[in-house]
Amino acid sequence: MAYRLNIVELNKVPLAEDFLTKRELGIYKTFKIDKRKKEWLGGRYALKKLACDFFNFDIKHMEVNNLPSGQPVLLVPGGTKLPVSITHSGAYAAAAIALTGQAIGLDIEVIEQRSPAWIKQCFEESEISSKSAPFLTELWAKKEAVLKFLGVGLKLSCTDINFVFGKLEFKGKALDMWARQGSPNITLQVQNLQGSYKLAIASEEPRF
Repeated sequence: MAYRLNIVELNKVPLAEDFLTKRELGIYKTFKIDKRKKEWLGGRYALKKLACDFFNFDIKHMEVNNLPSGQPVLLVPGGTKLPVSITHSGAYAAAAIALTGQAIGLDIEVIEQRSPAWIKQCFEESEISSKSAPFLTELWAKKEAVLKFLGVGLKLSCTDINFVFGKLEFKGKALDMWARQGSPNITLQVQNLQGSYKLAIASEEPRF
């Protein structure tokens, strides 16, 4: 596996003071909305706990920063910057660390019905083999994961990333960005959580 993954329940996240650095605590205290504070905290705990357990680092000696693009980066002892991704939705937060390649993308989505306007905006007709909530939620989560892998989030059109018969295809600006990054071999894995969520992971696999 090209990555390590950690999923946490937001209601089981420890106190912020138990694992955030002084700088992170300062950011945490600026949030005015409790839901946003809880999600932000959960994502950072998921990532730090993963790195702590896998690399045996002290949880308070790591810091999560953001690149100008908004993409998170984990600073660990020794100054190493690890390629990471964070996501949250509903009752969960999740984080992943890439063990191979230069990037990773992660997205979790609640399975729910979406409007026809949203479907038309986000997908090409060739992608929609079903209009069921689980299918469309999974498709959207995969697109979000790939956008995060590319380091751009929703700054690119989601219709520049297509899954036709399950195969990932790029066009437009997404194709240009993928090519500039060396045309990495992106693979997608999807997990079901509690029957109510879809979790998608976009990671880079070596070419043989």
